[in-house]
Amino acid sequence: VAGASLGLWEICIIWGLGISLAVYLTAGISGGHLNPAVTIALWLFACFPKQKVLPYIIAQFAGAFGGALLAYVLYSSLFTEFETAHHMVRGSVESLQLASIFSTYPAAALNVWQAALVEVVITSILMGMIMALTDDGNGIPKGPLAPLLIGILVAVIGA
Repeated sequence: VAGASLGLWEICIIWGLGISLAVYLTAGISGGHLNPAVTIALWLFACFPKQKVLPYIIAQFAGAFGGALLAYVLYSSLFTEFETAHHMVRGSVESLQLASIFSTYPAAALNVWQAALVEVVITSILMGMIMALTDDGNGIPKGPLAPLLIGILVAVIGA
């Protein structure tokens, strides 16, 4: 936003490292659950307790909203400068360029069903790797590298 010229790969690496750090930070409290899809998949396929699913998802949404709110408060003047410099009106298609700081959007060439299929596939890949890296019965020694590898996977999926 402030004149930086990062490409998609650089942004994905930063995002993946952020995920790694967040998993390290929350692993002792929640097992590193940051994503409702992860929580639901672990409940369905890995014996995660049903009574914890809703509280975890509420906490995940609250954390995401809180993080987005903090980013907005800290950088709102830069957002306004960017909108002014690029003649953007909030809510217009052009404003999605700035809104993508808070969310991701499907490519314009994809219809809703294609975008949903992409999300199902990449979430399945993410969950397969999370389960492979964290399952004691998989033969891979569990250890401190799992969060880093999950973050790298998030970066690769994003690119």
